[in-house]
Amino acid sequence: MEISVDKPHDSLFKKVFRDVDNTRDFLKSYLPKDLASRVDFDSMNMSATEKDDAEYNSSYLDLTVECKLDGKDSKIYIIFEHKSYQDSMTLMQIMRYCMLIWEDEIKANKKSLTPIIPFIFYHGERKSALHSNFRDYFEITDDLKKYLLSFEMVVFDTDKVTNDEIRENINNLFVVSAILMMKNIFNDINQIKPILKDIIELSDDRKIIFFEYFATKKQLTEKSFNKLITELKGEEMPSLAKMWRDEGLEIGREIGREIGKEIGEKRGRLQELQDTIKMGFEAKFSQLSHKLLLQIEKITEIEKLQEIKRAIFMINDADEFQRFVKKTI
Repeated sequence: MEISVDKPHDSLFKKVFRDVDNTRDFLKSYLPKDLASRVDFDSMNMSATEKDDAEYNSSYLDLTVECKLDGKDSKIYIIFEHKSYQDSMTLMQIMRYCMLIWEDEIKANKKSLTPIIPFIFYHGERKSALHSNFRDYFEITDDLKKYLLSFEMVVFDTDKVTNDEIRENINNLFVVSAILMMKNIFNDINQIKPILKDIIELSDDRKIIFFEYFATKKQLTEKSFNKLITELKGEEMPSLAKMWRDEGLEIGREIGREIGKEIGEKRGRLQELQDTIKMGFEAKFSQLSHKLLLQIEKITEIEKLQEIKRAIFMINDADEFQRFVKKTI
């Protein structure tokens, strides 16, 4: 399976942009001009995204790109962080990762540290509210901000570019399809149809990535998905149908595992709350009646059980507590 069921946005982003050619085509259009003019794109390589962290064992970023600057041996890192939701601590996360890189360089006795450019790819359902400069974390008067740690990040916000601009700026249909799909995935299906028409023209191994992402986020059945693709293509696509069946088996298994895990966790939590209520009642009042115990065991809503659990500490009369339980049920 190409796309993770539990993290489809992150999975698609990494699937596309871990290919250095795709990342290069994207950055040529969306790095700031003063930076893009000095980057040697031909020297661009992907670097490791995991660093040892004493506090967290290891730290990860989505992508790290290494390239030369001004055609010389000197290099820079461009570190990518993909966000599909608002996260005010993004710059703090990037700062930690930068420090890990620089600490390694200091241990290696490097004479100078490698410059690092933070790049955020944002395509959330809500408008971005990310800090653009590290100084924005501090509530302090402007005259003192010059003394604070300060660095800016490059932000690519899909909400601030149109579909047509993306198509015009990037000469790579695979990358264009990825950005357009992530940009529009929260929209109505009818608005995504033109993007799907372009994706149909990709090779089978590439379009299945987007079809999995689309079907996963929109929770489409195989039948409804195939009907949609047939409508767009104007004919059935046997090769896609076969791929969908093969991939669908794995999707079904993974969804089943996730659902099973969720059900198991809920059952465990329900049992824990029911046991706590029983022990709390018996410690405070007397043995729980069989009838009341059966009523509590029939409750399948965690919120109701939490409410009953809190009531044990607030109600001092057994009869009143039993009336509360009946009322809550």
